[in-house]
Amino acid sequence: MDIALFSPSSLFADAEEVSVDEEVTDVHQSFVERRHQFPGMELLIREFSFHQLNANLLWPGTFAFAERLVQHHSWIEGRRCLELGSGTGALAIFLKKSFNLDITTSDYDDQEIEENIAHNCQANGITPVLPHVKHSWGETFPSAEPDWDLIIASDILLYVKQYPNLIKSLSFLLKSYKPKDDKAIPSVGNDQSSGKRSIYIYECVWGWLYRHF
Repeated sequence: MDIALFSPSSLFADAEEVSVDEEVTDVHQSFVERRHQFPGMELLIREFSFHQLNANLLWPGTFAFAERLVQHHSWIEGRRCLELGSGTGALAIFLKKSFNLDITTSDYDDQEIEENIAHNCQANGITPVLPHVKHSWGETFPSAEPDWDLIIASDILLYVKQYPNLIKSLSFLLKSYKPKDDKAIPSVGNDQSSGKRSIYIYECVWGWLYRHF
């Protein structure tokens, strides 16, 4: 398993700090396809050799998160899921193939990332491809009334400069959620509450984070 490379621009410099981005905008994108072992299956994933937004190689948290969700698959059964920072789309593809999860991918507003996720869906037998939302954290969300009841992400908390924007996007997703009366959301662990949106984040450095709102 290759660990994702780090690029300075992946820290999402402030608007006035554009010199690094300007240097790489004309770099021709190249790809590499690798086979990765997930619980119970192998996936063929095309990855960017380099991408200025860091949606390039698979990070360790993806595999640890996949194993965790297999162990606790009841947490995701019957949910409508949005993944933030999908990158290559590998985790979403795995969850779709393993559990037929209703999942939407999401990442920075970038056409190449969206097209690569679509490519990986097709390469692994998912047609039509998974729905995708192009959303840069902190900016206006494309849907005014998002109805996902589960938000997942892995290895996204290293983008320290983006914390305020991430919080802004998460706050919107939480505050705008209106559960449907005819849909009971499964409880997680010992939490018997229903009609709430959950957030699961797995970080390869810090481990498992969970919040039920």
